[in-house]
Amino acid sequence: MKRSLTPNERAVLHGLVSRPTLNDRELSETLSVKVSTVTAIRRRLRRVDFFVARRIPMMHRLGWEILVAGLCRLPVAREADAAARMREALGSKHPTFFHVIQAPDHFVFLAQAPTYTAFARDLEVFRASIQRAGLSDGMALQTAVFPLALTCLVNFFDFGRILSQAFGFEDSRGIPTKVEKVGDLELTRKEQDVLKGLVRFPEFSDKAVAAKIKASRQAVSKMRRDFHERGLLRTVRLPDLRALGFELVGAAFVRYPPQAGLKVRAAGIEKVARAAPLFFHAVSNSDAVMLGGIRTYEEVAKLRASLGQFAEEQGLAVAAPETAVGLASMTDIPRNCDFSAVVQML
Repeated sequence: MKRSLTPNERAVLHGLVSRPTLNDRELSETLSVKVSTVTAIRRRLRRVDFFVARRIPMMHRLGWEILVAGLCRLPVAREADAAARMREALGSKHPTFFHVIQAPDHFVFLAQAPTYTAFARDLEVFRASIQRAGLSDGMALQTAVFPLALTCLVNFFDFGRILSQAFGFEDSRGIPTKVEKVGDLELTRKEQDVLKGLVRFPEFSDKAVAAKIKASRQAVSKMRRDFHERGLLRTVRLPDLRALGFELVGAAFVRYPPQAGLKVRAAGIEKVARAAPLFFHAVSNSDAVMLGGIRTYEEVAKLRASLGQFAEEQGLAVAAPETAVGLASMTDIPRNCDFSAVVQML
């Protein structure tokens, strides 16, 4: 349910989401708001589940080569219990599927795997699970496969720009348009243990994580800072878009012509990233997938018209994007950017 926020609450929530690695004192200095006010607002908004914290291991830095996005349409007759059936199908299984958005008539997923062969195996097991749960009835499951060595991760669960648009704040941060390094890091056993603990307990202090994994606080703090500096770990805060008044959650799958490589499409990537309220945006030489929150159907229409016209003028799309839009009030997120099971596979 939508909740009105005071000016201070909007500023603090935006700061928590767009600068998730700052502590309360550092954020108070950035926002020119008292430390006590920042702490009180953070605790209050967290208590009512206005946001959750996640630590994301960037698995491609450890050699995981594949990111996959999928879309499956569901039989409308099962819309009343689709969310419960999906939760049943997922259970504690399918660890590589780290994000799942379930609407009454479709679901979207994101998954990672070390190789394409490994993902093909995982996908068949997942397909069997949703069929046993009576979800798919053999309906086609559309996927877009992203080789991470050839993929730009424009937005990986950074909700800062969405909140900037919603609150009318300026967001001057740059838009990533370069491919990240893949498989260039190796971890010791101790580093693996600390990484697992940080991801599994994202809202714990370093001292609390250290107690859980039986390590020293100094070691956990040092490795956490090092993981962030090396681009192996990202800290994010995921706001509840429904509470912020977003009526819709949408996904778009785009196929590009062979000649429209990443360098050719750099301007288009930036235009989409600045115009659309996205929290996930991956682009390869042949595909793009975008996930976002949208305030109204009118906004959907405007985005489709403006971005569709731009793509047509630039010759950037093979066909109209495959889109799926669901009411936020009827959308369930059984996996919410949860890498705690994935990281255990190290």
